[in-house]
This record gives sequence, C-alpha cells and structure tokens, in this order.
Amino acid sequence: MAGDMNWSRVLGIWLLAASLSGCGPFSRTGPDEHEIPTSSHTIQELCDSAKQFFVARAGTENLKLSAGAGGKALTARIGSGNGCFYEKEDGSAWLSSLGYVSLFREVDSARTLTQPPSTTENYPAKAMTVDGVAVKAATEPLPKGGDPATTLLDVNLTATIDGWKGELHFRAAENQTARDDQLIRSGAQVLVNMVRTLKS
Repeated sequence: MAGDMNWSRVLGIWLLAASLSGCGPFSRTGPDEHEIPTSSHTIQELCDSAKQFFVARAGTENLKLSAGAGGKALTARIGSGNGCFYEKEDGSAWLSSLGYVSLFREVDSARTLTQPPSTTENYPAKAMTVDGVAVKAATEPLPKGGDPATTLLDVNLTATIDGWKGELHFRAAENQTARDDQLIRSGAQVLVNMVRTLKS
C-alpha cells in the first residue's frame, strides 16, 4: 500500500512538472501554434487544376481522379499533405497511372511539418522561372540502353509561393522525351497557376 502511494506521489509530481514546462501529455498551447492554415479551396479543385494537362497526355477525358491524402474526401479543404492522382483505363479495364499533383502548406522550423522524401531527389534537376516564380524540374535519367525518342521518363516539377509548395509529377508522352523543354515548361505553367489559385 505504501509503495502504491509513493508511485502515485511520484507520478503526480512528474505530471505537475511536465505540465508547468509545457511538455507534458496534457499541455495545451494556443491554436496558432499547431493549427495548420488551410486554403478556402477543395481537393476537388486541386484535381481539376491539372486535369486538362493529364487529359492531353492521356488522349481522353475519361480519367479517374482520386485524393492522395489518407482517404480525404474530394470536398475537403486543402491544408497540408493534399494530393490528387490521375489514372486512365489502358483498354483491358486496368488503370494505368498518369501522375499526380499536390499542394503542401510549409511550416517554419518552430512548427515543424515534414514531407515524405521525394522519389526524385537524386534526379538531375534544372531551374526555370515561370511568371516570376522559380520552378525546379527534376527529370529521371535515361536508363542504360533506353531509346531517348520513345522511353517514358518521370518528370517532377516543384514550386513554392507564399509558403505553399506545389508539385506536378508526370511521365513523358510517347515519342516525346522528358527533356523536351516545351513539355516541361507547359507543366510548369500549370503548376504555377495551380499554386497561385489554390493557396488562399
């Protein structure tokens, strides 16, 4: 019994000290410290923002759009970690991935919010400016023995405006390499327009 009381006293002291330091399990902070700002736009609008880009790549309006943020509804507001995937049927009822678009609210170091590591982190990259916004274009290297005229290569475009980071990921069209500047610039324009429109 005495042992139980001692443990209760130790636990009580620890909880009190932890709550006073602001580090305990029951500590509370103001909403401005942990609340991630959201956009007034929806994930459906995020999907729609780049749909025509993927329609042109797929050659069909009949695409499947799906939210890529942990089962969020398309009607949910854009906040952090939002994405939209584009797929099309390949003729045998199987869906083939065309790519995705995402919009991520960055948070400063005092309110750290990390993103998953990019799959294109080690791809060769170049910088361009579109409507005054810096866009990074990372392109998958051509595999050994690949034909540059026909090999499909991943392209990943990223741009940040007012703390909102947008990403557009796609594969080069058939008979057109991912190094085609016109293709990449077209995607970059879509990306910049998307971030500007949906960030507020």
